[in-house]
Amino acid sequence: MKEIKEQRSTTNFTKLMAVSVGHFSNDFYMNLIPPILFLFVQALGLSLAQQAFIAFVITSSGSFAQPIIGYFVDKRGKPWLVIFSLVWIAFWMSISGLITNYYLLVIILGLASLASALFHPLGSSMAVTLGKKSRGKSLSIFMTIGGFAASLSPMIAIPIVKVHGLKVLVFFMIPGILVALFLYLAQVQKVDMNQPQMQKDEKRGKFNFHSVKWVSALILISTNKTLIRVFLVTFGAQIMLSKQVDIKIAGVVLSVYLLANSLGTIIGGYLNDIIGSKRVLVLFNVLASLCMVIILFTTGIPMVIGFLFMGLTLSGSNTANIVMTHELMPENLNVATGLIMGLSGGLGGFLMLLFGEIADMQGLTTSTSYLLIPLIFTTLITILLPNEKTMVNQNVSS
Repeated sequence: MKEIKEQRSTTNFTKLMAVSVGHFSNDFYMNLIPPILFLFVQALGLSLAQQAFIAFVITSSGSFAQPIIGYFVDKRGKPWLVIFSLVWIAFWMSISGLITNYYLLVIILGLASLASALFHPLGSSMAVTLGKKSRGKSLSIFMTIGGFAASLSPMIAIPIVKVHGLKVLVFFMIPGILVALFLYLAQVQKVDMNQPQMQKDEKRGKFNFHSVKWVSALILISTNKTLIRVFLVTFGAQIMLSKQVDIKIAGVVLSVYLLANSLGTIIGGYLNDIIGSKRVLVLFNVLASLCMVIILFTTGIPMVIGFLFMGLTLSGSNTANIVMTHELMPENLNVATGLIMGLSGGLGGFLMLLFGEIADMQGLTTSTSYLLIPLIFTTLITILLPNEKTMVNQNVSS
């Protein structure tokens, strides 16, 4: 009996790692085109506005569609769709280098990005299912492995495409197909997505007014964190230069900052299983506020340290945010994930446009200081959030 349990555990871990590698592959393709858009300029004569619109299409198709696709996945979703989504995104992203028409390129990249809107809610729900009682740890593994792709895509794509031209992108299809094959051999298509442990728990209740209220709060928290994360990536080098940090050091700090985002996710996932989702949210949001104060009011080494720890603290509550949303929407896990990973990402991108305008009008230092407003507001919301047991009781009582 003990051997059977160990074999099942090993099988679940293999499937979890396979889905996580699939997450890495998906995010790699999602970050493949934006860094090399400058090479499309020579081939298609793209303007800056057209490049910005392409980046927006990729982001919005992969973000805003997540809750909608998540709804249909909850109703009719099958685990084999994660394999299909990887083949889909690998194919469309890779043939983009063969396209010579701007409008066709936009359509193809938009179609490709829809695969991400399918993979994220379904893949994260599979990670939770495979994790059994260690949902936080399993989800953090899934998110952390996928998170590394964002920093590796530019490092791999730029030198290869710059030397061999856009047509070489067609060969980028091969890794995606191999990863899809790996998922198939790992039998992720056989993962039971019915979540019987959640359906049998009658105390969880239905989605109601209290759920809507707290889910909205969690979406706002995730949106604000996305804004701050993207702002610091986009303008981080310029902020550090204004703080007397050497440009070479600034580049290294930004790379470590991106890696710290992944590290924070795995730490937060483990803590979520130990101290609970609310405590993790409060802890990392308070620390993020302190790091922002250090970034704003110090220079040199202290400022660099604050910047590095900010990368860790911003992502430390990612897993807790999703787990708590799952608690509030037990019958719609894929929609819940889509709201936090998708909708929040899209809204954060829109807020980034607003803060970019503020930076143009009032200067980078002023616009950076304004980030304290959503960050402190986010911290206050996390403190006001009820704990998991209170949330469940409110659902049942209403």
